[in-house]
Amino acid sequence: MLAKLELKLKCEKELTYQMSSLFHGALMELLPEEYADYLHISSLHPYAQHLECREGDWYWIITGLNKEAVQIIIQDTLWKLEYILIKKHDLKVLIVKKNYMETTYKELMDHFYEDDGKRYIQIHFLSPTAFKQNGRYLFYPDLRCVFQSLMNKYDSATAENTMHDEDTLEQICEHAQVIRYDLKSVSFSLEGVKIPSFIGKITIKLHGTDTMANFVNMLFEFGEYSGVGIKTSLGMGYMKIINEGGRK
Repeated sequence: MLAKLELKLKCEKELTYQMSSLFHGALMELLPEEYADYLHISSLHPYAQHLECREGDWYWIITGLNKEAVQIIIQDTLWKLEYILIKKHDLKVLIVKKNYMETTYKELMDHFYEDDGKRYIQIHFLSPTAFKQNGRYLFYPDLRCVFQSLMNKYDSATAENTMHDEDTLEQICEHAQVIRYDLKSVSFSLEGVKIPSFIGKITIKLHGTDTMANFVNMLFEFGEYSGVGIKTSLGMGYMKIINEGGRK
């Protein structure tokens, strides 16, 4: 199961996307202690969260990538919440509206087998996004890093299907290219460290077989829940498909 909860916020003080890590801390305090400890020590992160501003309104968006995370984080902990306390800034943030959506991995796979995948995909990176390669931060959307990250996150979230395969990754990278971009370099502050990252849009053109195009489309559909790149549980790497462009 995949689920997304959008919480519309109201606060007397100004919010920024840099505060996502503070909201993560608030979430950890709300969760049952045993599950929060499990998330801290686990190398797998079955959830993501970030702050997002739309037309002057701020939203806290939390996703769950498996049934346990959806149940404990979203349904049991956050659904009945009326406000969030950000203790470090002495902030009480009211929740004024909630929106919940979910899908299943079966529905994702159905799209893979049944849909005609778009050959032009426009992706909007809405929160600061970065990758780590050979110990260094990579703050531009290298397609190999994008696809590898999404495949690894899929495998981490579900044990039913294995997505990451070097041959498949090579094939995707060979038949995908960025043909347009509108990007901006930014930094994401985390515990006094500024992580170099980027936000903005790219358009990807896919060559190759219909099966490969369907696979890439499915990966990005999953990415709208998982995020992409590093530190998605702390507010980085939120991406969204812009439904424009044609089919070929």
